[in-house]
Amino acid sequence: MFCLKTSFLPIARAIPCHTTPMGAAFRRAYSVEGMNLLDEMGVGQPRKTTPDDLPPRGPDYSIPNPLRGFRELRKRKEERPPPYALHVHSSRNNTKVFLAKPTGHMLAWWTGGSVGFKKGNRAGYEAGYQCAVRSFARIEEEQAKTGPLTLAVKFRGFGQGREAMTRAFMTSEGDKVRNWVVEIEDRSPIKIGGTRSQKTRRL
Repeated sequence: MFCLKTSFLPIARAIPCHTTPMGAAFRRAYSVEGMNLLDEMGVGQPRKTTPDDLPPRGPDYSIPNPLRGFRELRKRKEERPPPYALHVHSSRNNTKVFLAKPTGHMLAWWTGGSVGFKKGNRAGYEAGYQCAVRSFARIEEEQAKTGPLTLAVKFRGFGQGREAMTRAFMTSEGDKVRNWVVEIEDRSPIKIGGTRSQKTRRL
């Protein structure tokens, strides 16, 4: 099988023939007194190009990458320390606030009963507000001891204490702590199907 498309010798550079036995015989046939004519013609060698040989290019309309700032923000987010967790569990009967370290160890906790409210008042708005104010003071003490920290707030339930905690962040007591919040998560369980609910309480 002849490896050249045509019998004209200058077109032989389009197909390297030295890889086949017949190509090797072809190269020997065109060698004269130790000088290989194919090597002299540059067959099988990469072509040298100059800027003048390249096709013309149009004007450069490139614009800066708009995602570059987001990538830098993502790097800064990854470099920040793990946040402390502030769990807010508000139910129809009580409000519970837990402060935990990034490792998961408990630092402090507050409930509607521990801040001085009795019976049904433990689930009220004022009980949740007092829990929020005392938790903010404890977070500021921890920040003074350990240095800069971040906070992740995790809500659970739809009681009045949830609204009280949210409003407390907007007041003067929550000015410092509000700037340290980096995550807000809702962990309220939502019932889909399941078992039959309890009978409605009638007074």
